[in-house]
Amino acid sequence: MKRGMRLLPTAAMRQCTATAEVAFTELLIAILAGQKRVTGEDCEDAPATARCELGLWHEGEHADYVWDWREHKPHEGLWARWTPDGTMRFESLRHCEISDGSDDEEACMLYRHHPREHSWALRDPKTDALRRRVLAEGAGVIERLSSKPN
Repeated sequence: MKRGMRLLPTAAMRQCTATAEVAFTELLIAILAGQKRVTGEDCEDAPATARCELGLWHEGEHADYVWDWREHKPHEGLWARWTPDGTMRFESLRHCEISDGSDDEEACMLYRHHPREHSWALRDPKTDALRRRVLAEGAGVIERLSSKPN
């Protein structure tokens, strides 16, 4: 991360919930164009569905990080970008890497010049739902354990 690229965290915003089917053949072509070789083991990590990682009510295309270039392009990742009608394309984009300004220096995991909030300021609705369920179930267990026997 470059000096002076710190931002103060903002209130968490919900993540977009848009999804789209990933065409495996097109994804494989995009991967091969970027790194020339793919193993069968690599293909196990290829997603069947893309889920937008941007902030809710963002402008423009939806986007999901679908492939880590690793040593081939260490400062970029392959992103699936799609329109509301489901038209998808793949694009290699540089990482945003802007820090949240905390002691942990959590860097944004989205692509450079993305719309809306950085990844560290987004809440995943699936994680929120799981957290609520666990807390609700845990409250019932705690209540049963802490209640006085008759």
